[in-house]
Amino acid sequence: MNKNNDKTLWILLSASLANGVSFSMILPLLAPLIRQLHMTEFQAGLLVSVSALLMSLTAMWISKKAQWQNQFYLLSIGFIGMAITWGLFSAVLSYGVTYSIAMSLLFSLLLVTRASTGVFMAMPQIALQSFVMTSCTEEKQRSQMMAKFGSLNSVGLILGPLVTTLLIGWGILVPMWLAVIILVLMSIVIVCLYPKEQLNHQAKIHDGSVQTTTGQQQKIHQKQETYLQQEGNVVANLKQIKLQQDSINKAIIWLILGFSLYIAIVTLNLTAGFYIQDKFQLSIPQSAIYFSQCSLIVGIALVMMQIAISKWLKWSLQQLLFVGLSSMLLGLGISIVSANIFIFQSAYLFYGIAVACLMPAFTTGAAQSVALNLQTKIAALCTMVQGLSLVVAPLLSTALYQFDMIFPYYMLIGIFILFSGYFVVLRLKTEKYG
Repeated sequence: MNKNNDKTLWILLSASLANGVSFSMILPLLAPLIRQLHMTEFQAGLLVSVSALLMSLTAMWISKKAQWQNQFYLLSIGFIGMAITWGLFSAVLSYGVTYSIAMSLLFSLLLVTRASTGVFMAMPQIALQSFVMTSCTEEKQRSQMMAKFGSLNSVGLILGPLVTTLLIGWGILVPMWLAVIILVLMSIVIVCLYPKEQLNHQAKIHDGSVQTTTGQQQKIHQKQETYLQQEGNVVANLKQIKLQQDSINKAIIWLILGFSLYIAIVTLNLTAGFYIQDKFQLSIPQSAIYFSQCSLIVGIALVMMQIAISKWLKWSLQQLLFVGLSSMLLGLGISIVSANIFIFQSAYLFYGIAVACLMPAFTTGAAQSVALNLQTKIAALCTMVQGLSLVVAPLLSTALYQFDMIFPYYMLIGIFILFSGYFVVLRLKTEKYG
């Protein structure tokens, strides 16, 4: 990498860490805040789902707008927007906890402010994945780079709950305001330090689509009649379009895997605070403490595994899938059968290993299925998948939880058993005919 790329990488690594810290601070507080505000689990799911819907729609819009597929624009606008909207959300929460307010009005304000956050949440993730997929061309390089970004995000997932635990004595909303400050500081870093020389380079990488909409578009109009008369060129263009569509089709299974992985992450994070309290008959403060410990365990496991993958293991896609799917199923099994809170917490060790393996497997598998000039588009689709899962998972998991608190775990076991079977059959077919 050149000097500008190194500086860009440093900024993206810092953004990944800041993002992980700021957004993980609220995790131990979600269930206590919902119970303190006298809301239902399903209302908590709605807050997450509406924000995720806007996140998904934004990612879909960006994937169709070549002029927005620029890492600097996505990073700067994304972090500035998140800082503002999270500040508004925290202000509404602070007012609701401190003063008496009609529940319908409070929920409406929370819904609007949380939804507006979703518009900006997609942007930094698209920028990060786009940088990795355009800077690295080898499968293992991409896996290692995504693991490196993931490890910084996971450090944030450790620090966030830890800071929340330390600050909660000063007030239940103090950690949220600190998260807003972190987002503001990261916004300043991006705007002031991002290498502007990268802008022209990124415009060239977005290639295909950007160049076609500028100078080449005039040439196409000038020679349109000639092209229509040259059947061979028309056939070649049709073949090229078909190849691009085939590339996207090959990435579908990986997008479904990513969708399922995010379903699992959201379900476990959203229902765990309630599950711990109800299953083990704990008070609200006790459940918050135990869930904070679960967050620390999964964060440590994520960091250690992602560092191991990027530094020493250097696993192939198949190895990442095998370890990831096996660890996920083992963790879910422990969560269901455990009768002791400490045994239950041990499941989060396997969840951390699973996510550390399946996240780079999902993004790498999707990226290597398409051409270089489609990498930003596939990055946007990956973010869109995450957004869609965040829409579906909160509503589905909280609805299942209200029927029986164990049902969300049964759903996840069924999903990952199906994936395990699919990839085993695919591997056997590859060995037989490949």
